[in-house]
Amino acid sequence: MEEMTSRERVMATMNHQEPDRVPLYSFSVDAKFIKAFGDGNALKTYEVMGLDSFPIRAQNWCQGMPAMASLVMDIPEENQTAGGAFGGWDGIDEFGRIWKKGSYIGGALKTREDIDKYIPPLKLEERTPPGVMEKYKELYPDKAYCLNSHTGPFGLTMESMGFEHFFYSLFDDRDLVKEVIKRRTQWFIDICMYAQDLGADFVVMGDDVAYKGKTFVSPDDFRELAIPHFKRIVDALDIPVIWHSDGFIEPLIDLAIEAGFKGLHAIEPVAGNDLGRVKEKYGDKLVLLGNVDCVTVLTTTDLDLVRKDVDRCMGQAKKGGGYMLATSNSLHTSCTLEAVKEMYRYGAEVGKY
Repeated sequence: MEEMTSRERVMATMNHQEPDRVPLYSFSVDAKFIKAFGDGNALKTYEVMGLDSFPIRAQNWCQGMPAMASLVMDIPEENQTAGGAFGGWDGIDEFGRIWKKGSYIGGALKTREDIDKYIPPLKLEERTPPGVMEKYKELYPDKAYCLNSHTGPFGLTMESMGFEHFFYSLFDDRDLVKEVIKRRTQWFIDICMYAQDLGADFVVMGDDVAYKGKTFVSPDDFRELAIPHFKRIVDALDIPVIWHSDGFIEPLIDLAIEAGFKGLHAIEPVAGNDLGRVKEKYGDKLVLLGNVDCVTVLTTTDLDLVRKDVDRCMGQAKKGGGYMLATSNSLHTSCTLEAVKEMYRYGAEVGKY
């Protein structure tokens, strides 16, 4: 088959066609890889890794932190920490999430009066000026572009309220939970529509709803609380929306299809998900991204083990298209440089159709 551009490869995969090879994708990349692979430059890092999809960053994480659009430029040495590109931050962010040394520790949104207080202003052109996207496309015109967002409305509501208060409120004040999710959803739609206008080809919405072996809420609660808002997001956009969640999500996949999602990302094997099982049951309905084990495989320097896991993913999901190679979460700080580099190199080699 004639070699495709990255964008052609990704879009063929989105349409459940077999491209020239399986596309390479990453949800997020820790600063240590940007420093090691790209000398502090994110775009150079994505190029070295061979990614077919480059990220658009349309919002920053917390007030007081630099805008995520800065990732297209060099990251200053003082901002590179073990916790990520802008880790080590203390305070309450614009959503009401409480942070200590860059780690989430709870939520400040407790009442209806807090809802308006913790809805952040968009400041879209300030945080990702149109010129940033123009620079992307000038330097890398053949790439696909994706909004990778960790801030979906359901998980963001849990974090804003704090997990304990959120779950108590499901019984004591369910209407409060619904209102917060509704407001978070509109905020997310506005972010996505801006990214779409900038030229995003698809969105990956990070909305964690599960842990190992179980989901945070029952499928019935998930249908009531999340699915109507997920549908709002999908219906508002003209580009595909992929759902990212950590944990065991197989009990919720039928609901994800009902919401209109184009695909799934992460599909963590250590949480109990089986890529082959998901492919067999849903491969004609959903594009699958991920599943390379970033907990027990990519944290080693055993390159044979890395290649074996890539072969497993390809064997389970490559056939018929509709699969993008990625990790089972993100490229976090515990992943080794050697393993990550080999994962993408080998993936490009054995991913050919």
